[in-house]
Amino acid sequence: MDAAAKERLIARISWGYIPVTVSTQEGSLVSLLLHPPTPKEQTQAAMVYETERQRAAVIGLPPEDELLQSLIELERWSLDEEEKIEGIQKDIQTIRRGLLDFLFNTTRLEQARSLLRRAEDALVERLNKRHSLLQNSAEAHAEICQQRFLIGQIAEREDGQHFWNTKEEFDNYSDTGLISQLCSAFFYTSRIPISFIRSLARSQQWRMHWEIAKSTNDLFSNPVSAWSLNQRELAYWSTIYDSVYSAFERPSSDIVYDDDLLDSWFIRQGEKIEGGTQKNKINKPNKPGRNEEFIMADQDGAKKIYKMNDPGARTQLRARQKLLERKGAIKEQDMPDSQNEMRQQLMDKQRKHVKNISHR
Repeated sequence: MDAAAKERLIARISWGYIPVTVSTQEGSLVSLLLHPPTPKEQTQAAMVYETERQRAAVIGLPPEDELLQSLIELERWSLDEEEKIEGIQKDIQTIRRGLLDFLFNTTRLEQARSLLRRAEDALVERLNKRHSLLQNSAEAHAEICQQRFLIGQIAEREDGQHFWNTKEEFDNYSDTGLISQLCSAFFYTSRIPISFIRSLARSQQWRMHWEIAKSTNDLFSNPVSAWSLNQRELAYWSTIYDSVYSAFERPSSDIVYDDDLLDSWFIRQGEKIEGGTQKNKINKPNKPGRNEEFIMADQDGAKKIYKMNDPGARTQLRARQKLLERKGAIKEQDMPDSQNEMRQQLMDKQRKHVKNISHR
């Protein structure tokens, strides 16, 4: 997104309302606004869900767990599919964790990223299949009723008046297609992708709003309990990036601006906090002497690593390269910096020996 697109998205999220144009059963178009549910409306919707779930059980709709068991017995679903879902979820976690190992190897990183996308697609496909098979459950029925109730409460005309003035008017409304369009718009298509939310949360345009809001305690017009889903997610990711920027071991910009790599960093930071495994971690030796890190990298990654060295280390690298170009091959111990290091170690030993003699 360019700067102008980000500003438009900020305005859209900050407003909170969702503008929708839907078609009636007669074929005409109607423009409506859907406001974020108030705490009262959310509570009422939760009550509708519970009431309808109990009612569905009375009329014979099975709960999800029983329906799933029946589908397995009818061989329309299987325990093997359940195990595949769990396995794919574990694979996704493993792949995502390992991405940081390829930070300086673009080819391997893109291969791992492609594998991650395929695993995510496979997981979504299986979850969607299971979800569609459970549409006759008591929970699915209750969720539909809950969504329809909320639409009846939050739909407004452009002048701010309720589209349905009373619950009875909504219950007697015959155009179910229009209601379905509103449900789809509010609960699905209006949701901004997380990748866009994250990009916006770390953008300069939004960070200015965010920093001022933290000082004034004034972000959106409504209290947190009445924020829209997009507002909550933007605020959530803003706090996440706050923690990243203030981290003691703050990741590089290459990691911060790459969602996959930052997710990998989150996993490893979580392992550190929980005392988890430190496998594949690049450890710096605490003992004196040479203190290099050896990192697997491709040509582009090597350039990034070179830039990470301090000026002194870069000078040493250039001196080594010139010597290699001149002689073609040379032993490690004959390198200038290796010679200097060995001389320094010899001098340290001599000083220590003299000091020991003087104390006898």
